[in-house]
Amino acid sequence: MDDFDTNFEKFIQASKLSIYNEQQFASKLSSYDSDNKQLKLEYPKEANKLNIRKTKLDKIASRRISTRLFKSLGINNKELGLLLSSLRAWNGLEHRAYPSAGASYSTEEYVVCFNVENHQQKILYYDPDSHAVIDTNLKAPKWQEAKENLNIEVEGIPGLMIILVSFYNRATEKYDERGGRFALLEAGAAMQQIALKIAESKTLKGVICGGIRDEYWINKLGLGNDKCIIAIGYLVGK
Repeated sequence: MDDFDTNFEKFIQASKLSIYNEQQFASKLSSYDSDNKQLKLEYPKEANKLNIRKTKLDKIASRRISTRLFKSLGINNKELGLLLSSLRAWNGLEHRAYPSAGASYSTEEYVVCFNVENHQQKILYYDPDSHAVIDTNLKAPKWQEAKENLNIEVEGIPGLMIILVSFYNRATEKYDERGGRFALLEAGAAMQQIALKIAESKTLKGVICGGIRDEYWINKLGLGNDKCIIAIGYLVGK
């Protein structure tokens, strides 16, 4: 059996979105009863209140929101640097602001630029070691084309989209199929770092894109021959 043919690989294949199954995905969303969703568990005993001492992080986290309304304004280099600083390696590639199983760091970050100073219509790779962006020589799609491959409704045009790509084999090589869970948890931790950095900013807002077309964006990033998946997209703008 090929080492790609694992249960985690089957999960990846089953969860991919494309033009062939997104109608089924949309139908599932439209039939979901959001008014009666369960948000916590209930126990018969009385809850014991805990003390709260607000820290700086608490204040930042309390400002975290998702917005689908963007002004069609560009993002400058300072804002781009601030946004990506949440993902940088502080003391070597095995030490970053979010955890990774066995310091495998399976998550890579790309920036699709719609309106970014000095990077119009470019796709950038983020180098966490030197806190720098590298031009991949790949052209970002225009916003209208990009939007058609995101399965999300927004108003206005965001400045960019960060795409978190999981090279999950970095984790599964050590932890076997269990490593697939660890890789996805890592991508979620990186996503939260971005969310907190946006919440800290006075000018940036964003929204997570969970229903993007996998193959379209993998090919746009030039990763069609690599063993990786799109973990999540994050639209960011003013």
